[in-house]
Amino acid sequence: MVKFLLGIAIVAFTSYCGFVFAKKYRKRKLFFLQLKEFNERFLSEVSYYRRPLGEFASNYVYKGEFQNFLRNFFAEIDALSQSNEREIAFDDCEFLKAEDKNLIEDYFKMLGKGDSASQKTYFSAAKERLAKLYGDAESEYKKYGDLYVKLGFLCGLLILILII
Repeated sequence: MVKFLLGIAIVAFTSYCGFVFAKKYRKRKLFFLQLKEFNERFLSEVSYYRRPLGEFASNYVYKGEFQNFLRNFFAEIDALSQSNEREIAFDDCEFLKAEDKNLIEDYFKMLGKGDSASQKTYFSAAKERLAKLYGDAESEYKKYGDLYVKLGFLCGLLILILII
């Protein structure tokens, strides 16, 4: 009976470890999904409402790391409103690759610069890149996210078999 309970605990623990290892891929997928939604909302904002960036950002609620990223970005804009050069801080975004960070940095440096026609053009072109990044993040999540959970479960079963 003790071996059985220990085996269940080991399988549950290793499955949880697999779930934790897959967290990077879940966060990346959610980040790019919300960035894609942000881009869509910003395009409609530039086309119709034309409110200030701070007011626009406060109208929508995002989740997780993207919300923290936006909060830090707009706090930086408020602090350095006279400076043209914005610092993009990627705190808590260790799941992003270097090329992702470069693309996001370029994206947010263009935010609110220029007239509405040039912004519509730039962010419409960015729409395709963001959709591709989201598609890549989603396929990686489907591939590796499930893989880590299954590997954790199978490792737990292997340990259980070795114990029995």
